[in-house]
Amino acid sequence: MQYRITAPVHGHTGIVAGITFADGVATCCDPPLGALEYFRRHGYELVCLDAEPESVIGFTAEAPEVPVATGDTTPKPAPRNRTTGKRGSEG
Repeated sequence: MQYRITAPVHGHTGIVAGITFADGVATCCDPPLGALEYFRRHGYELVCLDAEPESVIGFTAEAPEVPVATGDTTPKPAPRNRTTGKRGSEG
């Protein structure tokens, strides 16, 4: 698959994760999986050029909807018994 990768730093020129960037943009064919994961984690924009036009993979400005649980259903551990008294002994 062919990808267009846009760096989060505008105008970056150089090599990142084995991919060559010029003016903040790189185009590569079948990048290593580790490189794609690196770019996702560090805020690069990944666009798959083989799929639908402008299908963005990875970082986007909008946060995904996360379902919120209405009740806490996780079991809680039983409280530990604590002994009352003095620590150590005097005398």
